[in-house]
Amino acid sequence: MKIDKKLLPIKGHYFLFNAGTAPLVPYLSTYARQLGFSSATVGLIYTVLPIFGLVAKPLFGIIADRFKKQKSIFIIFQIVTIVSFSAIYTIPGETGSMSSVQLECGNGASFLRSCYQDANSINQCSKNSLGNMNGTSKCNMSCVMDSPKMWQTVCEHWHMPQYCYSETDLIEYTAHINNADVRDDQCLYLNADAVKLDGYPYTPHCHIGDGYRDLNQSCTMNCTNSKLSTAIGSSKPIMTCSNKLLNFRLCSNNSNAFKEAANQTNDECQVSCDLDKSAPWRLMEICEAWQADAAKTCRPKTRIGTEFPKNLSFVGSVLLSTLITEEECAFVQLNHIKLPDGSIHYPNCMKEAAFETGKDVFYPSCNIKCDNMAINEWFQSATESRNNSTQYTRQFWLFFLLMIISWIGQAVVVTFADAICFNVLGPRVALYGKQRLWGSVGWGIFSLLTGTLIDWFSEGAYKDYTIAFILMFVFMCGDVIVSCFIRSESTKMSVNILIDVGTLLSSIPTLVFMLWTIAVGLCTGLLWQFLFWLLEDIYGCDNSDYVKTLQGLVSAIQTFGGEIPFMFASGYILKKLGHVNMMSLVLFAFGVRFVLYSLLTNAWWVLPIEMLQGITFGMFYPTMASYANVVSPPGTETTVQGLVGAVFEGVGTSLGSFIGGRMYEKYGGSNTFLWFGIGSLICCAIHVFVQYLIRDKVRHAELTKAYSSIIRYENLYDPNYILQEMTDFNAEH
Repeated sequence: MKIDKKLLPIKGHYFLFNAGTAPLVPYLSTYARQLGFSSATVGLIYTVLPIFGLVAKPLFGIIADRFKKQKSIFIIFQIVTIVSFSAIYTIPGETGSMSSVQLECGNGASFLRSCYQDANSINQCSKNSLGNMNGTSKCNMSCVMDSPKMWQTVCEHWHMPQYCYSETDLIEYTAHINNADVRDDQCLYLNADAVKLDGYPYTPHCHIGDGYRDLNQSCTMNCTNSKLSTAIGSSKPIMTCSNKLLNFRLCSNNSNAFKEAANQTNDECQVSCDLDKSAPWRLMEICEAWQADAAKTCRPKTRIGTEFPKNLSFVGSVLLSTLITEEECAFVQLNHIKLPDGSIHYPNCMKEAAFETGKDVFYPSCNIKCDNMAINEWFQSATESRNNSTQYTRQFWLFFLLMIISWIGQAVVVTFADAICFNVLGPRVALYGKQRLWGSVGWGIFSLLTGTLIDWFSEGAYKDYTIAFILMFVFMCGDVIVSCFIRSESTKMSVNILIDVGTLLSSIPTLVFMLWTIAVGLCTGLLWQFLFWLLEDIYGCDNSDYVKTLQGLVSAIQTFGGEIPFMFASGYILKKLGHVNMMSLVLFAFGVRFVLYSLLTNAWWVLPIEMLQGITFGMFYPTMASYANVVSPPGTETTVQGLVGAVFEGVGTSLGSFIGGRMYEKYGGSNTFLWFGIGSLICCAIHVFVQYLIRDKVRHAELTKAYSSIIRYENLYDPNYILQEMTDFNAEH
């Protein structure tokens, strides 16, 4: 064995570049899903990306040829790829912006309510993970308070009277005295069992003890009973609480009048009580205990010339153990809140007021951001579902822009790398496959390793892709360093891929070949973008700890079990089966592969199916490249090769991503792969039939091309030699 040191750098590039892109490229579609993008949105992104790659290849090829800077541009775009991939990691996920929830009442407590527009847009993994959480989550909230009745709930039931009652200095009502008794021979107690405030009757309940304060407010009383009126005189009884009902206490030395008034019942007194503006909690206690929401006196008030605040901001403590999901909605209890001044309040509330039957007294909309990733994911996705604006957020455009830049970077690097490789090889072009093989090795190893590490560093359905970005950065930086040691002369690359397009498409074999390329591209686009989505859906949420490991194994088997061995043997297989038969076999393999996907109920059974990658990709590329020479007219080989690549990537995979994304969103993953599989089998049958009809034209094209090659490249001044070459070719074919 002998090591060719000149070829080591190009081998190193292929290995490191693919080792750097493998941790990200296979997982970017599922990463986009975790960012909150739908399958249609992801399909749209991957529809546009190949178009930019198609434009970038000839554009920068022209620049490289003009200034003879192939290697410099090659390294620059490696750096562009590193920067754009790294920037994707900085895009804020679903926790990067405020979500919207509603506060509503239930059994006297406040709940956060967050609903999707419809059940079809719900991420079931996210929904299932919510029911297994415990503990609390701190949420920064800002609630819209656009009506006085909302402030009334905050003031009375959340015990925050400073917002409402600081300007109220008087309360007037009618009290029904059901009993009067003397205690300690010096105090007369008047017991009230009913009151009427602003025309509404109430039971005058009151609270005393921990968390409550005695009313202890002086009142003027005018009673119809003469004995009670005489006992009270000009004194002002104190409003107080006894046995959880309203009482009036009057203490003096007028014991005889007290004895006369004792045991007087069924009397009504007009009561007017002064309220201290510095202690608004007294009116709050009265209104809350009497449940006097309908009374005008209990309506919130502000200083003259001022308005209520439009928002109420606080930090809410959410009890995750109370979280439940019902159809498209999730509910979780708001246990307590903390205001900016540090005070703690418990957000109790009442569902309806007596004067607003059928209406919610307290139902504000709140912006919210919590410190729990799973609940934030639900809130954000539900908000976007209601707003129907997923495709137009700043997050989307940042992701889309960086994906475009990274795609252009990869397209230029891949194209320039192949050109530089052929330049380094010189006449030894047959060794290209042995150089490119190292790229497959790097891809297979690190796509598997990355999937395993993502699962290792993640918890449950929500995946942490940090390790993928780290591996990308390390290997891509290594690629830049190794590429600096590649010794390459300026390479002339064919960039004008649309020359003689009209002439080519007028050839029936060429047209059929292009249509076959588009059909394979459609299948490849669906496979690249949505196979991992299908595996996640089949795998389910409860056992999602190893889904990235499975996806890594899929990439490894595709590479080592499919692509590498079939690429090694592609020349022998094509010689035995022929290009036309292999083209039909590729479509047939895609059909079988997709139908098998649609039947999966256990995601791990996908692994043996991936052996078909050897036919659908390992044989597809050699077949496409070599057959392009067969059908291309003399002198247009480079044009056809470029056009084929453009049709496959810019038309086939682009349409496959777009159509697949739309179908996946509407019909689900299994149905989408089933219908693509059936379509591939139909295309296979059509291809066999059409090739049977045009077989004579294809054979004529092969003979014409061979004759032309002999005449152009052999001794033009030796007619006998030319004739002998043609005779030998006819005998062979």
